[in-house]
Amino acid sequence: MPLNLVLRNICFKTFYNLIIGDYMFNPNKITKILGATFILVSSNAALAATAPGTVSVTVQNTFNLTETQVLDFGTIRAQNDNTNVANFASLIITPNGTATPSITSASIGASTITSLSTPTMAIFTVDSAAPFTDLEVTFPPNFTLITTGVPANAAVFNILNASWKGYIIGGTDDGTTITDGGFMETDSTGAVVLQVGTSLDTDILGATTTSGYVDQAYTGTYTMTVDY
Repeated sequence: MPLNLVLRNICFKTFYNLIIGDYMFNPNKITKILGATFILVSSNAALAATAPGTVSVTVQNTFNLTETQVLDFGTIRAQNDNTNVANFASLIITPNGTATPSITSASIGASTITSLSTPTMAIFTVDSAAPFTDLEVTFPPNFTLITTGVPANAAVFNILNASWKGYIIGGTDDGTTITDGGFMETDSTGAVVLQVGTSLDTDILGATTTSGYVDQAYTGTYTMTVDY
């Protein structure tokens, strides 16, 4: 008989005698052997390990919008046409890439506006926004510039929503002009600059005036809105 078969028979008989034979005469012995086998298997199964994990996220929906230069029409000569509210004059500031805005004027009827000094466009700066992200610009609704110490129904100045224009500096839209509801994209740092201009109109919204303009400052406030 081949040697490998002889060895296999010897092993089988030895296992039989140890397990089956001893079991018949000593049941406690087989119990110990099987118990040791179970412990060995259980020990191998207990080698797995666990560890806690952490997940985090930071929300930043806000960013900074700062007026860095005030919209100022400077000093002007102004005359209203109190015979017809449709007769008005305009001084138009158009923003551009230079420090000095483009200035034009127009008039209807007897109304006039003449610039006597250099006006400045408004400048708004955005920072801490999401990089390479479109921001929508909403210009203010119609509003009025008034002064104090004048009679009722005296002439005022108006700025209309449709007159606003923005010029973008920085980001993908650099050099682009936008109107109300337009978009500008931030740069890689989440920043962009918007130069702003509009038209100053003589009393186009009110009723027929009873007196003209006086030699003093006229002021008004507005809200510029930039949103994701």
